Amino acid sequence: MMQAQMVTYPVILHPDNGEYNVEIPDINHGTWIRGTSAAQALIVARDIIGKTLARVTDLPAATPSGELELAEYDVEHLVTVNLADFRIPETSR
Repeated sequence: MMQAQMVTYPVILHPDNGEYNVEIPDINHGTWIRGTSAAQALIVARDIIGKTLARVTDLPAATPSGELELAEYDVEHLVTVNLADFRIPETSR
């Protein structure tokens, strides 16, 4: 069993006609995804963070809560990911 490695990054939900554009500012100098609902967008954001950072040893720093620039209807949300859930065990490669 792999040891948990929890990371938390902020994301910004940008409402767009009932759907959401999601900005992950600390991943790859800004990653954008889209979700059909806020819940689905956050699930996709979690997966993107996990898959992107699963093999990274030098993790990017997370922007502190409250330091992101938000437009009028934007919502900041924190996404916590266990990177161990996205790593392939050595014996499976």
